[in-house]
Amino acid sequence: MAAIRGLTLAFGLFAGSFALHIVGGATDQGWLFAIAVAIIFVSATGFPALAVFFAGPRLSPAATRPVLAIGALAGLVFTAGALWAANERAFAAWHIVAVPALVTGVSLTLLAARELLRRTTPRKGPAPA
Repeated sequence: MAAIRGLTLAFGLFAGSFALHIVGGATDQGWLFAIAVAIIFVSATGFPALAVFFAGPRLSPAATRPVLAIGALAGLVFTAGALWAANERAFAAWHIVAVPALVTGVSLTLLAARELLRRTTPRKGPAPA
Protein backbone atom coordinates (compact mmCIF):
# COMPACT_ATOMS: atom_id res chain seq x y z
CA MET A 1 0.00 0.00 0.00
CA ALA A 2 2.86 2.38 0.78
CA ALA A 3 4.31 1.83 -2.69
CA ILE A 4 1.04 2.76 -4.37
CA ARG A 5 0.68 5.81 -2.14
CA GLY A 6 4.20 6.97 -2.98
CA LEU A 7 3.77 6.61 -6.73
CA THR A 8 0.32 8.21 -6.64
CA LEU A 9 1.47 11.22 -4.62
CA ALA A 10 4.55 11.72 -6.82
CA PHE A 11 2.28 11.67 -9.88
CA GLY A 12 -0.11 14.05 -8.13
CA LEU A 13 2.72 16.53 -7.57
CA PHE A 14 3.74 16.33 -11.23
CA ALA A 15 0.15 16.59 -12.51
CA GLY A 16 -0.65 19.46 -10.14
CA SER A 17 2.39 21.42 -11.24
CA PHE A 18 1.52 20.73 -14.87
CA ALA A 19 -2.00 22.10 -14.31
CA LEU A 20 -0.53 25.09 -12.49
CA HIS A 21 1.74 25.89 -15.43
CA ILE A 22 -1.28 25.86 -17.75
CA VAL A 23 -3.11 28.26 -15.44
CA GLY A 24 -0.04 30.51 -15.20
CA GLY A 25 0.33 30.60 -18.97
CA ALA A 26 -3.37 31.12 -19.65
CA THR A 27 -3.62 34.00 -17.19
CA ASP A 28 -0.34 35.53 -18.38
CA GLN A 29 1.22 35.37 -14.92
CA GLY A 30 4.88 34.77 -15.66
CA TRP A 31 5.87 34.29 -12.03
CA LEU A 32 3.29 31.49 -11.57
CA PHE A 33 4.30 29.87 -14.83
CA ALA A 34 7.99 29.95 -13.86
CA ILE A 35 7.35 28.42 -10.43
CA ALA A 36 5.20 25.70 -11.97
CA VAL A 37 7.86 24.88 -14.56
CA ALA A 38 10.48 24.58 -11.82
CA ILE A 39 8.23 22.18 -9.90
CA ILE A 40 7.59 20.22 -13.12
CA PHE A 41 11.34 19.87 -13.62
CA VAL A 42 12.01 18.69 -10.07
CA SER A 43 9.00 16.36 -9.94
CA ALA A 44 9.84 14.81 -13.33
CA THR A 45 13.58 14.38 -12.84
CA GLY A 46 13.21 13.39 -9.20
CA PHE A 47 10.14 11.20 -9.67
CA PRO A 48 11.75 7.95 -8.39
CA ALA A 49 13.10 9.59 -5.23
CA LEU A 50 9.87 11.49 -4.60
CA ALA A 51 7.87 8.26 -4.92
CA VAL A 52 10.08 6.62 -2.28
CA PHE A 53 9.84 9.70 -0.06
CA PHE A 54 6.04 9.89 -0.34
CA ALA A 55 5.76 6.14 0.34
CA GLY A 56 7.03 6.88 3.82
CA PRO A 57 9.12 4.96 6.30
CA ARG A 58 6.88 1.90 6.10
CA LEU A 59 8.07 1.12 2.57
CA SER A 60 9.85 -2.21 2.88
CA PRO A 61 13.27 -2.72 1.33
CA ALA A 62 11.71 -5.32 -0.99
CA ALA A 63 9.14 -2.78 -2.21
CA THR A 64 11.70 0.01 -2.66
CA ARG A 65 13.18 -1.47 -5.84
CA PRO A 66 9.88 -1.74 -7.73
CA VAL A 67 8.93 1.79 -6.64
CA LEU A 68 12.27 3.08 -7.89
CA ALA A 69 11.91 1.14 -11.17
CA ILE A 70 8.37 2.32 -11.87
CA GLY A 71 9.30 5.82 -10.73
CA ALA A 72 12.33 5.84 -13.02
CA LEU A 73 10.22 4.83 -16.01
CA ALA A 74 7.69 7.56 -15.24
CA GLY A 75 10.48 10.05 -14.59
CA LEU A 76 12.11 9.28 -17.94
CA VAL A 77 8.83 9.81 -19.79
CA PHE A 78 7.97 13.03 -17.91
CA THR A 79 11.49 14.42 -18.24
CA ALA A 80 11.55 13.67 -21.98
CA GLY A 81 8.25 15.52 -22.30
CA ALA A 82 9.53 18.47 -20.31
CA LEU A 83 12.67 18.76 -22.43
CA TRP A 84 10.60 18.40 -25.60
CA ALA A 85 8.36 21.27 -24.48
CA ALA A 86 11.31 23.43 -23.43
CA ASN A 87 12.96 22.82 -26.81
CA GLU A 88 10.04 24.40 -28.72
CA ARG A 89 8.21 21.07 -29.01
CA ALA A 90 11.01 19.29 -30.77
CA PHE A 91 13.25 16.41 -29.80
CA ALA A 92 17.00 16.81 -30.10
CA ALA A 93 19.80 14.27 -30.09
CA TRP A 94 21.10 15.55 -26.76
CA HIS A 95 17.81 14.51 -25.10
CA ILE A 96 18.89 10.86 -25.44
CA VAL A 97 21.75 11.48 -23.02
CA ALA A 98 20.20 14.26 -20.95
CA VAL A 99 16.98 12.50 -19.95
CA PRO A 100 18.49 9.50 -18.11
CA ALA A 101 21.33 11.64 -16.76
CA LEU A 102 18.90 14.17 -15.27
CA VAL A 103 16.59 11.55 -13.76
CA THR A 104 19.53 9.67 -12.27
CA GLY A 105 21.36 12.75 -11.03
CA VAL A 106 18.40 14.55 -9.48
CA SER A 107 16.94 11.38 -7.94
CA LEU A 108 20.26 10.35 -6.42
CA THR A 109 20.74 13.86 -5.06
CA LEU A 110 17.28 13.85 -3.47
CA LEU A 111 17.82 10.37 -2.00
CA ALA A 112 21.21 11.43 -0.61
CA ALA A 113 19.68 14.57 0.92
CA ARG A 114 16.93 12.45 2.49
CA GLU A 115 19.51 10.08 3.97
CA LEU A 116 21.60 12.99 5.28
CA LEU A 117 18.54 14.51 6.95
CA ARG A 118 17.60 11.15 8.42
CA ARG A 119 21.06 10.74 9.92
CA THR A 120 21.42 14.27 11.27
CA THR A 121 17.90 14.80 12.64
CA PRO A 122 17.66 14.02 16.34
CA ARG A 123 15.26 11.21 17.10
CA LYS A 124 12.50 11.66 19.62
CA GLY A 125 12.39 9.33 22.53
CA PRO A 126 13.96 8.81 25.90
CA ALA A 127 17.32 10.46 26.47
CA PRO A 128 20.28 8.10 26.61
CA ALA A 129 21.38 7.20 30.12
